[in-house]
Formats: sequence, structure tokens, C-alpha cells
Amino acid sequence: MQEKYFYMDAETGQMLLAQVKKMTASKRGIDRRVFLIGEYAILATNHLKLRNVITRDDDLKYFDEIIHALKRMQEQKIGVVPILGYCYEENSADGEGYIFQQRAKGQEMYDDAMLAPYQVWTQNRPEGAYLSTNKSPSESAAYIATRTREISLVPQEHFDKLISDMLCVLNENILIDCFGKSNFFYDAVEGFQLIDLDSHDDYKYGLTQEKPDIEIIAAICAFVPCHYAVGTKRFAPCALDEGAIAKIGKENLRVLQEANPIIFEKCRLALENNGIPRDKMNQIIREIKVYGD
Repeated sequence: MQEKYFYMDAETGQMLLAQVKKMTASKRGIDRRVFLIGEYAILATNHLKLRNVITRDDDLKYFDEIIHALKRMQEQKIGVVPILGYCYEENSADGEGYIFQQRAKGQEMYDDAMLAPYQVWTQNRPEGAYLSTNKSPSESAAYIATRTREISLVPQEHFDKLISDMLCVLNENILIDCFGKSNFFYDAVEGFQLIDLDSHDDYKYGLTQEKPDIEIIAAICAFVPCHYAVGTKRFAPCALDEGAIAKIGKENLRVLQEANPIIFEKCRLALENNGIPRDKMNQIIREIKVYGD
């Protein structure tokens, strides 16, 4: 096992690794499982040497660069969660191993496992959904309504900082995964935090000569706190399926329909408050359809 520690000592890393091997994962994603131990989150992955799914990073030079950038941004009070170190099996083709992170403050902005049964992408192949929850349908329904109301009450300055932080991350050529709402955490004191930041954009890797417009990308990512409706051109698989969401009950549906447009307006205002040009903002707004709007 190859080990590399940046912002934690080797003894702590090895102790966490020993505990993880005896644990059941707290969360899982497409190719990762997450183990939570105290102030640490340990991610088990089979693709440590791959950036943005397909780009080889066999010497992990790009990954190391991201690790240093995240720590630098955290020290500048930008809402990112730093990577503390990693380890991997030397002979594994794509890098089977573990990533050690500082645990994010607060809770997931939304729990994707709770949302998945109501989203378009799971309707035609529910057996293929990689997310699962032990909550009952009624608990999931109540969670969606309650959490949406809670996010609608987040102060505007926290939405403003989310966009500001996104722009800082994008300026480092680091990708933000906005398909998963669990890639964002919210804490009443810290505000929003971004996790799962482990790849650069294609421009950084020389796969395109076109430099990304970070203002456009920020405008696309800005509405991740909202729920999308069927017909949205952006994040269409994540839209709430009309038939599925109708089953959450009349009261939960009322809360969702009232709270979601409030979140949308706070996201829109945050873009405006961060100086995103109106033409770029309106271009993206025309491409999204928000549930309840």
C-alpha cells in the first residue's frame, strides 16, 4: 500500500485505515464508499488514478495539485473541504485505495439517497439505482419537504458566498459536480461547503483549447440548491418526476412548491450580487425549469 499524507500524520492515517476495514460504509456513490470516523471522512475508491472519470493521472501529480489548492482555499475561508492524504494499492490499474478528508460541517444540503426515488433518472430503471436508503417512503417524503423549507430559510449572504466560493474553485480549474446535491453541505455557521473536488477541467489537461467561462459555469451550478422540473434542459435526469413526486402527499407537496421558488430567487440574486453579467445569467435561466415555478 502506497501512502502519502499532506495535512495529517501517518500514524493517524494508519489508525483510521485499520478501523475502516472493520466498518460498514455510512454512504456510497457510484464508485466510492464513505466511512465517517470522528472529524474524518474516509473515501474508499477504485479510481484514485483517474481524473474526471477517464483522464489518467498515474503519478497523481494533478491530484496532489488539487490537494494543495483545496488547503490554500480553506485557509482563505473558502467553503471547501480539504483532502488530508491518500493511500492506494501500488499494483492496482486505476488506483484502488482510500482518500482521507476533513469531515464537512453540518449536514448534506440534500441527501441524494432520499431524493433518488423521486427523480427522473431512477424511474425507468429503479433496480439500477446505486443509491439506497433505509428510510420509509413517508420518511423520505417528509424529509424532502422539510429540508427544502430549511434551505429556503438560509440567509441570502450564505447563498452569495456559495457563488463566490464556486468562482474561486472554478478559477483553479477544478470541476464542481452539481449532479449530486450531496456534494454540498450546509452549516448554519459555516454556510455551504463543497466536497468531492478531485478533478480539473479538460482545459487543464490539454484536452481542449477553449478556456472555460467560469461565470457561465457558476451560473449553471448556482441553482443546485433548487429542485428541477421535467422539461429542464440542464440536469434533466435530476428533475423531479411528476408521477413520483405526487406521491409525497398534499401537505409535503405544498411545502415543496412554496419553498423551492424562494430558493431559486435567492440563487438568482446571489449571481447578481457576485457580478455575473445579466446576459449570461439569463442564458442559463432560460435553460432550466424549476419545480413549483
